[in-house]
Amino acid sequence: MSIATTDIMASLHQILKSMTGHREKLARGPIRIAAHQARVTEATSQLEAAREKLQSARMTVDGKQLQLKTSEAKNLELQTKLNTCNSNREYQALLEQIAADQMSGSVLEDEILEWMETVDKLVGLVTDATAVVENTKRQMQEDSLRVKEESGILHSDIIQLEKELTDTEKRLPEEIKPDYQRIVKTRKEDSLASVRDGICEGCFQQITPNMIAQLALKESVICTSCGRLLYPMDSQ
Repeated sequence: MSIATTDIMASLHQILKSMTGHREKLARGPIRIAAHQARVTEATSQLEAAREKLQSARMTVDGKQLQLKTSEAKNLELQTKLNTCNSNREYQALLEQIAADQMSGSVLEDEILEWMETVDKLVGLVTDATAVVENTKRQMQEDSLRVKEESGILHSDIIQLEKELTDTEKRLPEEIKPDYQRIVKTRKEDSLASVRDGICEGCFQQITPNMIAQLALKESVICTSCGRLLYPMDSQ
C-alpha cells in the first residue's frame, strides 16, 4: 500500500472519528438540558413541600391561638360567675374549673410557642429552597445558551467534515473502495484501523504475514478478528 493511500485512509479514519465525536457532543446537549430540568423539577418539588409544611404550621398556630382566646373568654365568664354563686359548693366547683382551664391554657401557650418556632424554621427552609430553585433555573438558562452556541458550531463543523470526507473518499484507490463503502455504512469510525508492528490497533491482535504482504501490495485487507479495514502506519 503506497504512502499516499496510507495517508488517505488515515485521513478518512481521523475524519470519521471527528464526525462521531462531534455528533456525540451534539447528542449530549439535550441530555445536559434534561438533567438541568430534572434538578429544577426536584428543587421546585422540595420548595412546594416546604411551602405546604409552612402553611400547615401557620394554620396550626392560628387554630391554637383561636382555641386559647376561646378558653380565655370562657375563663373570664367563669370569673364573673364567681360573684353570683348561690352556694359554697358551686363556688368551689367554679374555682376548680377555672384552675383546670388555666392549666389547659398554659399548656396551649407552650404549644403555640413551639409551633411558632417551627414556623420560623420552615420560613428559613422556604427561603433556602426558593434560592435553590432560582439558582438551578439560572444554571439551566446559562447552560442552555452554551448548548445552543456549541450546537451551532458543531453543526457547522460536521458539515465541513462531511465535505472533507466526501472529497477524501474520492481519492481512495478503486480496489479498496468496495470494502470501505460496505463497512463504513454500519461501522462509521470503527470502519478502519491502523496496523503498527504487525498489530491491528483496532483490536490489538497480531495479523498474519500474508495480510502484511497484501497491505504492501495496496490490496484491501480486513482484520479477521475485528472486521476493520486495515492500513499500515509504518513500513511493513
